[in-house]
Amino acid sequence: MQGILFVLLLLFGASAMAAEPPVLELADTAQLPIQVTEIELLRDPGGIMSLAQVRSPANAQGFVRTPPGVPNLGISSDAFWARFAVHNATAEPASLLLVLAEPRMSHVAFWSLNASGKTTAQRRDGRWALPAERDRSHRWFLFDLPLAAHETSTVYVRFASDKGLLLDFRLTDRARLAADDRISYGGLALFFGAMLFMFAYNLVLFLQLREAAYFWLCCMIPGVLLWMADREGLLTTLLWEIWPDPWRGNMIGGALAMVGVIMFPVGFLRLRVYTPWLARVHLSLAVSVVVNFGIIDHWNPYIGSMLSHVTILLAGVISLLAGALALRWQPRTAAFYLLAWAPLLVAIILLALTNYNYAISPPQSSARILIYGALLLMLLLLSLAEANRINDLRQQAERARTILARNEEHLTELVDARTRELATERDRAETANRAKTRFLANMSHELRTPLNAMLGYANLLQRASSLGSEERTHCGVIGRSGLHLLHLIDELLEVAEIEHGRLRLLIGDVALAPMLSDLAETTRQQAAAKGLMFEEHVAPDLPQTIRTDGQRLRQVLQNLLDNAVKYTAVGQVRLSAAIDHSSPDATGSVLHFAVTDTGCGIPAEEHERLFTPFEQYHPDQQGKGLGLAICRELSTLLGGVLTLESSPGYGSTFSFRMPLQPVSTPVGDTSYPASQAVVSGYTGPIRRVLVIDDNEANRLVLRDLLQSLGFVVDIAEDATTALVCAHLQPPDLVIADLRMPGICGYAATWQIREALGLPQLPAIATSATPLPEPEDTQSLGFYDFLIKPIEMDRLCEVVARCLELEWAFETPRQTNKADATPVNPVSPRLPEPIRLHPELTGQHVLLAEDDEISQVFESKYLRALGLQVTVAANGKEVLEALQVTPFDVVLMDLQMPEGDGYETTRIIRQQWCESPIIIALTAHALPQERAKCLAVGMNDYLAKPFDLEQLQDMLLKWVRRKNPTRK
Repeated sequence: MQGILFVLLLLFGASAMAAEPPVLELADTAQLPIQVTEIELLRDPGGIMSLAQVRSPANAQGFVRTPPGVPNLGISSDAFWARFAVHNATAEPASLLLVLAEPRMSHVAFWSLNASGKTTAQRRDGRWALPAERDRSHRWFLFDLPLAAHETSTVYVRFASDKGLLLDFRLTDRARLAADDRISYGGLALFFGAMLFMFAYNLVLFLQLREAAYFWLCCMIPGVLLWMADREGLLTTLLWEIWPDPWRGNMIGGALAMVGVIMFPVGFLRLRVYTPWLARVHLSLAVSVVVNFGIIDHWNPYIGSMLSHVTILLAGVISLLAGALALRWQPRTAAFYLLAWAPLLVAIILLALTNYNYAISPPQSSARILIYGALLLMLLLLSLAEANRINDLRQQAERARTILARNEEHLTELVDARTRELATERDRAETANRAKTRFLANMSHELRTPLNAMLGYANLLQRASSLGSEERTHCGVIGRSGLHLLHLIDELLEVAEIEHGRLRLLIGDVALAPMLSDLAETTRQQAAAKGLMFEEHVAPDLPQTIRTDGQRLRQVLQNLLDNAVKYTAVGQVRLSAAIDHSSPDATGSVLHFAVTDTGCGIPAEEHERLFTPFEQYHPDQQGKGLGLAICRELSTLLGGVLTLESSPGYGSTFSFRMPLQPVSTPVGDTSYPASQAVVSGYTGPIRRVLVIDDNEANRLVLRDLLQSLGFVVDIAEDATTALVCAHLQPPDLVIADLRMPGICGYAATWQIREALGLPQLPAIATSATPLPEPEDTQSLGFYDFLIKPIEMDRLCEVVARCLELEWAFETPRQTNKADATPVNPVSPRLPEPIRLHPELTGQHVLLAEDDEISQVFESKYLRALGLQVTVAANGKEVLEALQVTPFDVVLMDLQMPEGDGYETTRIIRQQWCESPIIIALTAHALPQERAKCLAVGMNDYLAKPFDLEQLQDMLLKWVRRKNPTRK
């Protein structure tokens, strides 16, 4: 390309070839400095010719005169020779200075010849000149040119450069050069100072805002400073000792400046958001700049320079295009960008064009001045843009603060209102919770009081020898139903105490083997009653005694065993107890209990729900849904964990693991075993017991129980009467109710002790409300505590311990331990003599009821009405019975195993249509339950508990409807 340009220069700008150089007349030194505008040029391909060769006639004819002005040869890998003559027309000798104001020249050689061809001055210089040849006193290349009066000197200059060939020759002297330098250095100082100020300003903005645009400005400004310092010759002249590589400043500065220029609009105009493709183009150009300056420029500076100028041209055009496109989405920001960057980009493009000497490019010096001006203008406009941006941000922040304050005020009002609502709701909840606690406590007391009389007299009746077997059975039913109701009350109270965190343990020494043996014997009888097998696996290395709350441990295991028997239809139940040495905790080994059954199994997703209060796997099954929830909490209080392993069709295993705390000294079982014989009395002298209770039924029950054991019993309804009784006949034992109007049982007991002078008189406290802490009994001065209703076994145990008695026994009890199994209690009115109706006589009734107690008295009701009765325990047995016998009426319980009442009724209606009559029997009394029963095909609905008259009226209504002729 440079060859073409040189030919065009010869064709359009050069005069005819001449053997004599153009002459510059110096008429007066006042003319200095003088711009050398007419020179002759000769191309030296490869840079191999010497001065003698250049002066030879053959080569001398090859010089071409340039047009007036500063010649610009662009970028070339060839060397060039310049020739011109200077004539001193004055009568005084002149000491001139030839200045080449282009610091990018790689090699420069200077010769001055007089008219006879003798060399009067010569010197070599240039960027790549040897250190001894380089004159670093000035940023430009300086050559001394002495001229005698009326003397003419011919100047030859050989130069080569791969970064641009600008022939800016000037004639001056050192004094005028120094004056010019003061002006030029002052301008450069202002320019570099302004650039450094803008660098610091944008650096602060970047550190505060962390925006990419300011980072790229911080890259661009130092790059421009390095590039301009190198272009002005400052790096290799003023800093040559610390900047030995002349091209490194150009390379680093150019790379930083170009990358900053290319990437700035990406962040400033947010090109990644609005035009991602344009952002990728800018990124590609930046990568090419780094590759060019880092690799290609080292390999071939000429090619690297060409590529860098092409990249500058492309980047300028694309950046202007990006600014124009940004006017659509950011008009104000894009306008500032175009105003600030357009002059600089145009100046950069023109400067790049000057290196190729294109006709549209301005002179090199004008292009440099244009760049300086464009840079300063850009910095000024960008400062305004940043100020405008900061103002916008400040206004946005102010608006945001206003909105935030308004929202904060509104939120505060909402929070205050919600806080007041929550406080009100909390107070209501706490009030309701306290009311619920008081209600449960009061209801417990009120329910236990009649239960005490009912269970006490049932126990006495069972002990009476005059009762027949049937009456004794009825008393057993009453007792078991009362015990079941008592068990339900205890569970409800325990749930309430667990919720309030008031459940406390009574830790003591517990004989483990007798407890497990008693549990196993009870469960074995329950399993045998259902046709199940029971297995007990107790490891031989179990300690005889452990330290824990024996009552709570027994409660957990008993509940698990009861559930296993209840929900297993076929197969077996197994209780195992062992020490797990493989999983010791922080305190030692772990005691592992497991209850395994072969029931239906439970899906994994239902496991956790079973431990929630009032939840069951099948809602139609019997039970309250409290047992497992209480067991989980009790196991946690005992320091252990209760887990479940089960899957449908493979049974269930409940595992209870608790830390083992063995006791070195075995202790006897202090409980009163349920399997002992009936107590007939005690050995030793007759003892007197004083019973203090404001409730007449409780006084009489306790009196009769104690008298049946052989005690002499005095009863008192208040403290005054008790004190009189004690004075008349001092008691050996006081049993006092804690809750009495006026003087409580605690005060009454201490009054008796003080009156009799017996501070250690044994006393037992009773109440229908449990004590908050088991230790409170001793702190109140009582030996022990009996909760109502009072069980016979517990009474015997406590009295024997207080009075140190030994009991005498009769024959063993004939009761079955299965009787202690919690059942669904019913409290029917005892049947009175009623008139039998002929319509019912002989009618065959199928009673579908799974509860044994309900089977007993409901069958008696039906037989008392003259009906024939067949009992079925589940839905399967109902269908089997209907296949054999045509029944007139089916009394259908709704909750039964192996097919509930609803499903069984659907099957009956599908197979036998309208026959037989089906009447629902259930403890659910809600209207929707009645509607559900009628919807599946039942004829009517009778809610439990019901009496004999209600049952008779229901049966009469439907028998008469079905057989109107019998009426």
